[in-house]
Amino acid sequence: MKRHFADFLGFRYVPSEGPDSIVEALPAAEHCNERGSVHGGFLAALLDTSTGLAVHSALGDGVAAPHFDLTIQYLRPAVAGTLLTCTARTTKAGRRVVASEAEVFQDGKLVARAIGSHAVV
Repeated sequence: MKRHFADFLGFRYVPSEGPDSIVEALPAAEHCNERGSVHGGFLAALLDTSTGLAVHSALGDGVAAPHFDLTIQYLRPAVAGTLLTCTARTTKAGRRVVASEAEVFQDGKLVARAIGSHAVV
């Protein structure tokens, strides 16, 4: 079985009825920085994965659209051992560029958000 980067971080795709992409993660101690909060790179990977899935869902199979920009706002520390839920959506799908946005929540509180730009290749 082929494993992907998100599998190694423990990310789990949650099927949804609408166009949003939902990805969950349960960060562990090894995902934390020296201050004990979840590392920003872990949150960035979660936002990247979720927005990528949302764009893939909007464009369909056979169309690649990797990020060329991902801007992240870290709003509060996340802690290990408590579920993170990231919800992403495509906000505009053009022929060459697709825009996306996502938010990460933990215990009902907004932890981080991002906007992304994807190149249709």
